Amino acid sequence: MESVLEIKNLNKSFGSNHVLRNFSLTLYKGENIVVLGRSGSGKSVMIKCAVGLMKYDSGSIKVLGQEIKDLNAVELDALRVKMGFVFQSSALYDSMTVGENLEFPLRRNRPDLRKSEMDDIIKETLDNVGLYYAINLLPSELSGGMKKRVGLARALVLKPEIVFYDEPTTGLDPFTSSEISKLMLEMQNKYNTSSITISHDMYCARITGNRLVALIDGTNYAEGTFEELQNSEDEKIKTFFTHGLGKRK
Repeated sequence: MESVLEIKNLNKSFGSNHVLRNFSLTLYKGENIVVLGRSGSGKSVMIKCAVGLMKYDSGSIKVLGQEIKDLNAVELDALRVKMGFVFQSSALYDSMTVGENLEFPLRRNRPDLRKSEMDDIIKETLDNVGLYYAINLLPSELSGGMKKRVGLARALVLKPEIVFYDEPTTGLDPFTSSEISKLMLEMQNKYNTSSITISHDMYCARITGNRLVALIDGTNYAEGTFEELQNSEDEKIKTFFTHGLGKRK
């Protein structure tokens, strides 16, 4: 299988706090990996390193064959066009409408496009997440679930090869969380993306994850399918599946 992201022996510390310790992970084309871990375990640090938002101490990160630490600012920006990032808080621009939030990355990264072409792309992308009717609304007029959908649409508007999801269902009620999880899977299939999702939501992990990775003590402690980890006898793995997590229908 073709790999699109390779993390090898990644180390990152903040003073005496060693967050990542020789962490390794390979993402293959068309695959979605869900990274599980407790708060403060290094999940967000790992994906911020992967997209070049944070420098790491040692190790290697190759995205689409390019070593992140070897890229200059211009090269890194060019690579980021091929990567979408869905922020935990959606991170929408408050003063821009839904349509303008999607238009912004197009104007910045696709200056070759005519306005009519941008409008067509925005309409198609919002249609795909079921929100074209909200194109003229401001973020303050959106529900939590709608903001998540717009955040996903903005990440997809440039048709990236890899999408990173940072806690995509946090703060949502169970029904909306289920809807977003199913939408993520639908968009992965429609856009043929590969993705890394970090989440505490075991239902989201079960629905979207081809493979799960347990980030424990800064390492890739264990990986496998949802069922393989769910059936593990390892006490550290069992903690992810306690209190009925992952059993929602």
